[in-house]
Amino acid sequence: MAGTPDGRRYLQLTLDVGSADLPPKDQLVEYCNDRIRPLEMAAPFIRDAEPTGELHARTSTPILCREPAGDHWIRVGDAAMAVDPLSGNGIFQSLSSALQAPAVINTLLRQPGRTALARLFHRARVEELFFRFARIGRDFYAQESQFSAEPFWQQRRDWPDRVPIHQSVRPDQVQIAKRPVVENDLIREAEVVVTPDQPLGVWHLQGLELAPLLRALRNGAAKEHPEQMLAAALGDRKALAPQILMWFRHQGWV
Repeated sequence: MAGTPDGRRYLQLTLDVGSADLPPKDQLVEYCNDRIRPLEMAAPFIRDAEPTGELHARTSTPILCREPAGDHWIRVGDAAMAVDPLSGNGIFQSLSSALQAPAVINTLLRQPGRTALARLFHRARVEELFFRFARIGRDFYAQESQFSAEPFWQQRRDWPDRVPIHQSVRPDQVQIAKRPVVENDLIREAEVVVTPDQPLGVWHLQGLELAPLLRALRNGAAKEHPEQMLAAALGDRKALAPQILMWFRHQGWV
């Protein structure tokens, strides 16, 4: 429920499509009124108010396009995926998926040999955004305590899974792998550091590629002199060794 200073009221009723027995469209206004009027919390809000305007019905079913890019086309925003309207991340997810699109398009047009890599890059990030926002929505629903036993809330507080949004990381879970990255507005493959909290990988920090630095820290001598080993790997930027080592430890990489 929301209101404007001139007295207008806006009400939204969200139903589970699997359990809602919806009437024909011309009966939806009365259908919604019959469910809103008995609500104690709505009484002060709708007192002396009369239904006006047009009622709009929209689906809020989560949608993930499994193939969001082809050789000559690309999906962004809601065309690529849509998660949950109640958690309020729609605009952010649309912008997030759109920001990576220029590099994907540029690669498809200028580097046809990297078409598969560019499509993989876009698909992986769309899927990661989808599950990230789905878990944010799940945690919003989990805050409901008054009606938590009702099917509507039970289903949503357990979907899509029980994986936490942010995961703790142990050094033995940290891997170095090749993943597509953006460089100079093009997609290319590079070594990145992959963790449970960063499944797409972290490529660089302050312009420094992290995979070679982590590899340098994993040899035997680094366990006794990690800062010195980092300094040697950093070369003329060795002054950053203490800062990089502290960041690695904070991330749980070492």
